[in-house]
Amino acid sequence: MATRLDPAQRREQILSATIRLVARDGFASVTLRDVAAEVGVVHGLIRHYFPTREQLVAAAFESAVLADIEEDEELAERVEPVTALGDWLMSTPREHYMVWIDAWSEAPRNPELLDALTRHHRDCEGRLARIIERLADSGRGASEDPAADARMLTALTDGIAVQLHAIGIVDRAEADRLVFTAAEDRLGLARGTLAGARPTATRGQWAAEPAASRG
Repeated sequence: MATRLDPAQRREQILSATIRLVARDGFASVTLRDVAAEVGVVHGLIRHYFPTREQLVAAAFESAVLADIEEDEELAERVEPVTALGDWLMSTPREHYMVWIDAWSEAPRNPELLDALTRHHRDCEGRLARIIERLADSGRGASEDPAADARMLTALTDGIAVQLHAIGIVDRAEADRLVFTAAEDRLGLARGTLAGARPTATRGQWAAEPAASRG
């Protein structure tokens, strides 16, 4: 029998279970019944919180991304801008990017997911632009248009992540080298600056919830 939880706890449990399944099997494979089995509740309880599969996967994606971005932003504000930039651009764990990659594929068929994906993509660009502004203000680098630089570097980082995590034609060291070099050239940093900054964060750790905590 499932442990009785208050509505907020149950909703969070359902979203956590959904993102675990998405990370493992992809958006297209996840059903409400799969999530019910993962949580250990009846199918109807999932529908009580999320009437459609599309609403559920969009909400799960948004929940995971919001938690990830909040952690990134807290770190970015705490460390100096060169390290913050290196943290932001470095390769993230496969579990993180495979969720994003799969969301890009699913979004054209799920308007709610497309809305969440678009909103958070632009939010990520904005946060990177603020790091670039801090870098320029510090005198360590230069940028005439932080927003444009953030768009370019986000597009590059996403493309390299697909090559690294989805098809494996570059390894992590090469992925970081390609992105760091492009950022250094774009922002007036000496080659090797970002690799030498010793980035501190490994972002996107959407780890599985321990079985003992499920109810």
